[in-house]
Amino acid sequence: MSKSMTFKELTKTVRAELLKAHYKEERIISHFEPIWAALESYMSKRNIDSFDMKIGVNFLEDEYGITAFENLNSSQGAKVRAVNVLGEYQLHGFILSKRRKIGKEYYHVIEGAFQKFIDSRRRFGISESTLTANELYLSRFSEYLAKQKLKNISNLTSEHVLGFVNSLAGYSKETINCTLCSLRVLLRFLHEENILQENLSHVVPKIKIDKTSRIPSAYSREEVQKMLNSVDRGNPKGKRDYAMLLLAAKLGMRAGDICNLRFENIKWDKNEIVLVQEKTSAKTILPLLPEVGSAIIDYLQYGRPTSESNYVFSRHYCPIGPLAPPTLHSIVWQYIKLAKITVPEGKKHGPHALRHSLASALLEENIGLPTIAEVLGHRSTETTAIYLKIGINQLRQCALNVPDFAWNKADGGGSHVL
Repeated sequence: MSKSMTFKELTKTVRAELLKAHYKEERIISHFEPIWAALESYMSKRNIDSFDMKIGVNFLEDEYGITAFENLNSSQGAKVRAVNVLGEYQLHGFILSKRRKIGKEYYHVIEGAFQKFIDSRRRFGISESTLTANELYLSRFSEYLAKQKLKNISNLTSEHVLGFVNSLAGYSKETINCTLCSLRVLLRFLHEENILQENLSHVVPKIKIDKTSRIPSAYSREEVQKMLNSVDRGNPKGKRDYAMLLLAAKLGMRAGDICNLRFENIKWDKNEIVLVQEKTSAKTILPLLPEVGSAIIDYLQYGRPTSESNYVFSRHYCPIGPLAPPTLHSIVWQYIKLAKITVPEGKKHGPHALRHSLASALLEENIGLPTIAEVLGHRSTETTAIYLKIGINQLRQCALNVPDFAWNKADGGGSHVL
């Protein structure tokens, strides 16, 4: 069908599909159409009339030097995505939405089975943050099945599963891995519940992700302080943002725990914050530092909207209620930009980076891993050991003297330190 289209017809059709899939007009104009124009010129010079992904791969390599689709910067990723959507439409006849649909937006045919899966995991004790992630990843699978017009969940086949897996091209390796993990657990559950006769979980490919190979994103003490200083604490929003940033930067609290912080978690008489971590379900006790406590009091007295909500931090517009973790990510990024802090390509710029920054600061003070693990709420020091990669000062202390060799003795050289 679409493979017989001319290139102009293909891009025109894909453009319309992108709009249906909730891509913004401005994004199509700025990110997709320039690449398509370059691709059309590339094909014209080689007298190629119709597009296929082999041509697209050659184009990316010849014009932009992109030979692998991992660890791409944002510019490279946009180029790859512009080409991938053409192949995606040729393969499936549609474009999957890129809008993050967090919640229970499931295709009606499979809604009952999917919800049964989520409810089962909730009873099993899986954290709400993990369930929210599961719902996001499975909503993509649901959208794919809706496009395929699946009539009944019992009719699900390996072809549906593999087709969905192929549709994930263009997402990051981490996103693909998380999606496939959620899908694998879902399919196993559906088989165990006799909703599917065949266990299709073995069809889902596995991607090896070595978390220990990543270098955590961290900012220096000066950069963190510069970010905090950029907050205008003369207005209600600034008072709220400052207190939340301090919880992340000074106590290393996760975004979900900050947004879900309740009044009963703050033990003013003991100068402690006592809570059960959303991610690990483990109880943790943190010191209520004077600076943090003063910022929270300032917000509660002069910034927080009148509300009967038990959550400490609140939205400042209707409906008044607790904030969501993605909002805190936006808040951190807002003040990093306001502070004019240089953020290299690929460096994280959300609240989790402030946890990393705290770990880095503690390492510089020669605080031991068990103590850092306790501060960050890690179950094991193995997790905390990842932060050793950002302890640059400690690594410098491990430098070794290079012994003299004949070649540098002749020049009167002494020993050198690498």
